[in-house]
Amino acid sequence: MSSYTFICLTGNQVATFVDPQPIGVEAIRAHAFKLLREHASAAVIEIWRDEQFVDQVVREGLRPARAVFAEGQARGGEPV
Repeated sequence: MSSYTFICLTGNQVATFVDPQPIGVEAIRAHAFKLLREHASAAVIEIWRDEQFVDQVVREGLRPARAVFAEGQARGGEPV
């Protein structure tokens, strides 16, 4: 297991969140997609290991994190 740093960037390259994680290489893209779902302002997640750029994950095509509610079915905040 290695330590990676995930940087959430807005469309104009402003870092809004930095998340250092001890994580296995097989899980880094899944973690980046999770961060995109949690941080609405992030357009891209850059992944770094020490000072070396590893990868980037772009929001393009990602479903929004908000739940879809059917009309009249939003009791108690439960998604339909």
